[in-house]
Amino acid sequence: MSQKYSALLMDLDGTLVNTLYSLQDTMNKTMDELGLDRITMEQTKKFVGNGGEKFVERALAATADRYYREAEKWEEKDEDRAIDLDQKADEVMELFDDAWKLYMDIFQENCTYKAEPYQGLKACLDQLKAEGWKLACITNKSLHEAIRVLDTAYGAGYFDYISGDDGTHPLKPDTGVVDDALAHIGKTAADCLYVGDTNTDMETAKRAGIPSIGCIYGFRTQEELEESGAAICIEQAADLRKAIDYLSE
Repeated sequence: MSQKYSALLMDLDGTLVNTLYSLQDTMNKTMDELGLDRITMEQTKKFVGNGGEKFVERALAATADRYYREAEKWEEKDEDRAIDLDQKADEVMELFDDAWKLYMDIFQENCTYKAEPYQGLKACLDQLKAEGWKLACITNKSLHEAIRVLDTAYGAGYFDYISGDDGTHPLKPDTGVVDDALAHIGKTAADCLYVGDTNTDMETAKRAGIPSIGCIYGFRTQEELEESGAAICIEQAADLRKAIDYLSE
């Protein structure tokens, strides 16, 4: 079984490693420093998936949206108060540069906090590696942090290639990152399956012409992943091999 393919291209957050705790903790420390609203675990799952800058932007928007909603309630009762709340919301979004720098400073020390492989996944990947499969990670996370997280969770040098944001190339869903990974591991798109947990991952795979496995144990729902093009979805990381065998038939 599983001889049709010989390589996996895999996302990091929500796919290879459960990083929700480190992401939420880092963001809440950032929000605390700025005097803004903390985010919940559910918000964290919804806000991640398009890189760190978008995560920060969405976290700021959560506080801004609260002010906007309050402003709407006061429009008829107290126009001055409504205007003041609208202004506060605008000021929150203007904090992006400060929030982004602060988040990245905190994350450098916090990126491995409670970061670990999803249950059963490493055993599956160990078996695939023993069979000669190539494993590449493609993430929109900072390359430096991505390497630290993967080294902590899986051990240094476990993956054949790691692609992350180093400021030199476009990020997912741009297929340039896929082409780059394929070149480094010596495979073609026809040799690969793509494994991820967000709409961005499914879109990346679709653009590259690679069948995708959606991980609903990660950050998005089965409905979202299927609508974005997932060939099959798995509820548990330990089911990855079954999905690979199914797509290999």
